[in-house]
Amino acid sequence: MKKIKIAILGFGQRGFVYANIIKQNPKLMELVSVCEINEKKKPLIMQMFGLNEESIFLDYKEMYKKGKIADILIISTMDQDHYIQAMEALEIGYDILLEKPIATKKEEIKAIKDKANNLGRNVAVAHVLRHTLFYQKLKELIDLGKIGKVQAISQTENIGYFHFAHSYVRGNWRKKELSAPMILAKACHDLDIIKYLVDSKCIKLSSFGNLNYFKKDNTPEGASDYCYKCEVVCPFNALKFYKENPLWAMIFSLNPNIDEVLRDENLTYSRCVYKLDNDVPDSQVVNLEFANGVLASLVVTAFSKETHRQIKIHGSLGEIEADLEAKKIVIKPYLEEDEIIDLSKHSETFDFHQGGDINMLVDFVLNIKDGTKVSALTDINYSLESHELAIDAEASRLNNGKVFIYK
Repeated sequence: MKKIKIAILGFGQRGFVYANIIKQNPKLMELVSVCEINEKKKPLIMQMFGLNEESIFLDYKEMYKKGKIADILIISTMDQDHYIQAMEALEIGYDILLEKPIATKKEEIKAIKDKANNLGRNVAVAHVLRHTLFYQKLKELIDLGKIGKVQAISQTENIGYFHFAHSYVRGNWRKKELSAPMILAKACHDLDIIKYLVDSKCIKLSSFGNLNYFKKDNTPEGASDYCYKCEVVCPFNALKFYKENPLWAMIFSLNPNIDEVLRDENLTYSRCVYKLDNDVPDSQVVNLEFANGVLASLVVTAFSKETHRQIKIHGSLGEIEADLEAKKIVIKPYLEEDEIIDLSKHSETFDFHQGGDINMLVDFVLNIKDGTKVSALTDINYSLESHELAIDAEASRLNNGKVFIYK
């Protein structure tokens, strides 16, 4: 059986996840090359994934000079790099698994889609939620009419108080000019899943949101600029969190001495969350109206204890309440007893986005292996609208909730 050869461009948290999935499926796929700008990661990549020094690159241009060295290229670099890297990879001949967001501008997103179609290349977008048993089951229940005709959907993405502090206050996504707007970088997933469940065109959109909490005005009395100097009891204490979660620290440093890392005042990860240069909203709501009459809302917030997604679907004959991480769906028909679906009894695969990452990559690999078009679940042609909605949501937020109307 032919193995599908895969190269990874960008070896942060997402690249690491993909590499592990490839390693777990040795009969189907093989990791043959990695490009990662952080040279310190090279020994770890070689040790963990069995690559030799010649197959690891520090500059994507050097990798691209080698031509097409794999069947699939996974692009999991920073958001603003996706456009140029994807366009050049398509020219080389790669089929691409592209991390979301596709790009940061509408015209760039469309250009990647058009180039892929013109060249006959497959581009899958990492909208992994479509590949979870959870959302596929919700889609099945809607299509079966279990709660009648859907009238409204509310989805909440609880980012988690420390996940938000790590990525959107201290991390690479803390300023929109460094990456992409938070609603695009984090929540195009959620807009995509709403679109998937509603199965209709969005005709109106508005959005509100602000940076309300992680700013200097809310600095506790006596707080220091760096956590290692601070005596204030605080849920965002960097030393405590990274000592308890050392794998998170690997994203920005390979130094095993966490105390030493978090005393490095050149790193934003050791800084007080109230005294940084972050400017992205810590809560945002998006309101949507669809052509079939369904109304939807998306709430994205930093202020939750756990990282999890909740959804409520209101129908003409009942409602559904569900929680992705709890693996639980509750169907509430108006004239019958509630029905509880425990998804943990239906699958053993819930690693990496509740199994979505694994299912998505395996699906894409099988499509490429068989020479067939990538499934509609993640094909770039089906991912454009969610990205455009996210970009317009940010424009609406910045313009006092301006309503966007689509024909």
